[in-house]
Amino acid sequence: MVLDEIQKQDSFAIYGAQVIAFGAYTAIKGLTGRKPDFFVVGSRDAKPQEGLNGNLEVIDGIEVCHIDACPKDMFILVAVTELVQKEVLPFLKDNGYTNFLALTQYEEHVLMSKYYENIGRFPTLETLRGLSHDYSDWGKAEAIARELDLRMYEVCNHRDSVLSSKPFLKEYEYPIQAGAALSDKEITELKDNTGDNISLKNRQYCEMTASYWVWKNIKCGWKGIEHYRRHLLVRPELLRNDVDVVLPLPYICYPSELYQFGRFVREDVRKALFTALKHVHPDEYDDYLKVLNGPYQYTYNMVCARNDVFDEYCRWFFEITGYMETMQGDVPDIRDTRALSYVAEVLTNIYFMTNSAGLKIYHVQKEIYV
Repeated sequence: MVLDEIQKQDSFAIYGAQVIAFGAYTAIKGLTGRKPDFFVVGSRDAKPQEGLNGNLEVIDGIEVCHIDACPKDMFILVAVTELVQKEVLPFLKDNGYTNFLALTQYEEHVLMSKYYENIGRFPTLETLRGLSHDYSDWGKAEAIARELDLRMYEVCNHRDSVLSSKPFLKEYEYPIQAGAALSDKEITELKDNTGDNISLKNRQYCEMTASYWVWKNIKCGWKGIEHYRRHLLVRPELLRNDVDVVLPLPYICYPSELYQFGRFVREDVRKALFTALKHVHPDEYDDYLKVLNGPYQYTYNMVCARNDVFDEYCRWFFEITGYMETMQGDVPDIRDTRALSYVAEVLTNIYFMTNSAGLKIYHVQKEIYV
């Protein structure tokens, strides 16, 4: 386990300088009191820089530096996505680093679950049921899903990358082609350009055109959204009356979610979001700002919820983005880029963070395929 390995080391570094790395750092510090000597990045192109997608020079008082600064025998925790790990692990080995450990998706989930349990935040569904974080035995999942009337929609698009391994879909998981109105290529039987839909806006909204379709066209017991390369590991047998929503564990952003948001959109998009939030929900605006200036962020817009909860979330969400669309004449990125898909993650986070007292929210592991 990660914590056991850290405790064996006299010193260590964390490879990575974004949310996975900062989350691992925060959990390790909180659970063991240990801090890394530094954060490292692996190429000079990834040197610290301000602006879109840049890394900070210092994270919580700890320097971010190039891998060359790291002694060859120092223990390195590789805390980046598994897609990046495919490049990083051979790079480290080829360059003479011998003492490193990759933070797998499962290890990350267990580490963050322990940390959040320690601070009394973001409980997992497994902990609620007194189970281990073991996703190997799905038992009678499909039969129970039928009883619950659970439907998870796996969002696909004609531009999707080819995966080295594809997830096995269970009976209650339905592929849906998002942006079907924008392509003659048919990749799934179910498409988001039927019924009440915004399929033509897929370039702006990405997976949220599928969320809109599910909101407007599907009524069932439970429903949710996952992605062709990101799945939410919801075990149906754990869904009972004491649960309203299931989400992936939030990432921890440094110095804030708002800063993380600014890595992907320009300032005029951020200002447009503030304007929309204040116009549509003036009474809640200050609470929304507290979330934006806080450290936590639900990502990927993956949600599984009771039918009415999912619908209310979507109603709230699309009212705000609809208002933002009225500003696209002054903010071309809203019309011409996928800025609204980044806005979507922020809004998903705001909604469930500010409604955490009224909703019974629990968390499960996400699985990312490369």
